[in-house]
Amino acid sequence: MNNFIEKISRSLAKVITWRVLVTITNFVGGWLASGSWMVGLGVVSFALVVNSILYFVHERAWNRASWGKDATTPVEQ
Repeated sequence: MNNFIEKISRSLAKVITWRVLVTITNFVGGWLASGSWMVGLGVVSFALVVNSILYFVHERAWNRASWGKDATTPVEQ
C-alpha cells in the first residue's frame, strides 16, 4: 500500500485560500452586526491570526491520521 503525505506547502496554500474567504465573511458579518466597519476590521484582525494558526495545526493533525485514506496504485498502460 502506498502512503501519501500532504506537503506543508499544500497545507499553507489551503490556509491562505480559506482565510481569504473567511476574512471577507468575518469582516462583512462584524460590519453588519455592529454597523461599524471598524468593528468589522477588528473582528478580521483577531480572527486572521488566531484562526489561521488553528487551521494549520488542525490540517497537519489530520494529515497524520490514517483514518479515511485510501491509496491507489496507478494503472499501467
